[in-house]
Amino acid sequence: MLKKLLWILLAVTAGLAFWRFGYPASLRYFFKVGGTVKLGGGAAQLKLPANSMLFVIAKNESGIPIAVKKIINPYFPVNFEISPSNLIMPDLLTRRVYLEAFMNTHGHLGAFRKGDLKGEYKDPVAVFRKDIVIQLEQASAHGQI
Repeated sequence: MLKKLLWILLAVTAGLAFWRFGYPASLRYFFKVGGTVKLGGGAAQLKLPANSMLFVIAKNESGIPIAVKKIINPYFPVNFEISPSNLIMPDLLTRRVYLEAFMNTHGHLGAFRKGDLKGEYKDPVAVFRKDIVIQLEQASAHGQI
């Protein structure tokens, strides 16, 4: 009886250790979020200049950017996939992420200028989801759509 209790206690301890240490590592290893970025109403009529850059950013549940996918000269609608190679802060990865997309011609992420496009997926998504659709709209100089 004591031997059986010891094995159960050992199994529970091993399970908790895996959850604490193994789960975050496996989450980073299998991280893949994908979907499509489309141009919205007014933005669909714009002629995009050469060397345009599309940034798709994944933020954790606290709003901290954890991954960035950069696509140069995108042709819309453009498919994207954010994978472990795009992680910039892998230790801050959570099970659900928020996605944003920015399109500009100057290459400075977060610096909005006339003609820039911005979009986001409103709800948090699981890190294994691949059917996200983000619609880009024109952003004002202050980053508002």
